[in-house]
Amino acid sequence: MFVLSAKDGKPLYSQLYQQIRNNILSGDLKPGTKLSSSRHLSKELCVSRTTVDMAYQQLVSEGYLVGKPRSGYYIEALDNLNLPVFMETKTEEEAILNEPVKSPKYNLQYGKLETAIFPFRKWRQLTNKCLRDDKEQIMSYGPAQGEHGLRTAISEFLREYRGVECTANQIVICPGTQYCLNLAGQLIQPSTNAIAIENPGFWAARSIFSNMGFRIIPVPVKKHGLKVKQLRMTDAQAVYVTPSHQFPTGNIMSITRRLELVKWARESDSIIIEDDYSCHLRYNVRPIQALQALAPDQVIYIGSFSKILSPSIRVAYMVLPQKMVDRFLLSSEHFPCSVPFLIQKPLELFLKEGEWGSHLRKITRHMKKKRGILIQALKHEFGDAVSISGGNAGLHLLVQVMSQLSEQELVARAFQAGLLIHPAGNLWQDQSDAPFGTVLLGYGGIALEDIYPAVQLLRQAWLEDE
Repeated sequence: MFVLSAKDGKPLYSQLYQQIRNNILSGDLKPGTKLSSSRHLSKELCVSRTTVDMAYQQLVSEGYLVGKPRSGYYIEALDNLNLPVFMETKTEEEAILNEPVKSPKYNLQYGKLETAIFPFRKWRQLTNKCLRDDKEQIMSYGPAQGEHGLRTAISEFLREYRGVECTANQIVICPGTQYCLNLAGQLIQPSTNAIAIENPGFWAARSIFSNMGFRIIPVPVKKHGLKVKQLRMTDAQAVYVTPSHQFPTGNIMSITRRLELVKWARESDSIIIEDDYSCHLRYNVRPIQALQALAPDQVIYIGSFSKILSPSIRVAYMVLPQKMVDRFLLSSEHFPCSVPFLIQKPLELFLKEGEWGSHLRKITRHMKKKRGILIQALKHEFGDAVSISGGNAGLHLLVQVMSQLSEQELVARAFQAGLLIHPAGNLWQDQSDAPFGTVLLGYGGIALEDIYPAVQLLRQAWLEDE
């Protein structure tokens, strides 16, 4: 039985994630054990299904669970990890190890942002303004699509920054990208039972669609993006892509490949789900127009503020083709938007008052500098012993270490040295296809001055014992 507390100070999904992972590492949950469905567990714990789904998806992404279509979640075998050492290592995750521990020295996990870059003062002002001026809205349920003012502001900045032409009526506000993917899956389910996904690609998307019952069709990604010719050979009538900065390779889908993809979608009356997750964080190349601008009638466009502003704000959005708007409204007419008004309204003001543009320029300069220092440090410390990709945008690098250490050994050694990093194997449909010794290094959450010491620790952990 899991126990969640609103007084804990940590998000409920994080508490659930930590308790399940702790039970797996301690052996209380055995490999092959089926977990309760998200619907059942959410009722048992009196929390939303989104809370349970987020915890499960995080465990899937880290390799603790495996999702089976139309079946559920099962505990994955962890035979390849040296668990006694793993559990003795001191980390920040006290709830997992159930003992007082010291924090890790450095966090190079993907999806983190530094506390220092959030505009706390301005956000406090905007929130106070809402508390003063919008009392009636605060005490009411909002529309299913989200507040009209925020949707209007988003449509305006999408037009300016991404070339996306849409109205506020086409936009749906969601609590995170994974929620968007779930909704997109529901909208396309009547027309197809198969969805093509980039390989390698975003593990959470693959897991979400698989758990919804879709048959996943992996399509290889090359230098210019997803191989459309191979896509044409499948029976999929939907495809999930990250064309502006492919996750995790960083490749940009060429205009020729984009036009081929749009042609496929129109000829087969299929849907493209475009995840524009890091479209704004571009460094050495100019941002290119969103794929949605080429085929607004065939593309479900997904964007998020998490990578720019704060992951905990949990605000993402979808731009639906006009033909899907009525379908969404019909299915959600009795459900208010899941993003609180006190998050939506300050964000609307943040956009309308021009703070977004200023913040975006600031964070882009800062992340470009961090990315450059990280690449420089890796080359200085490792030389030809590493291969680096994914560096023109976003908040991560894909790093292959030329050693005898497997991905699991690299992650475990980094962990023991006081560094948190992400494995990369689950980015591939078949993990055996992943390049040997490849990990994902995120630099969003590490301070500039900590990058070189962190990389030096990685070199000591990975190379000096060989």
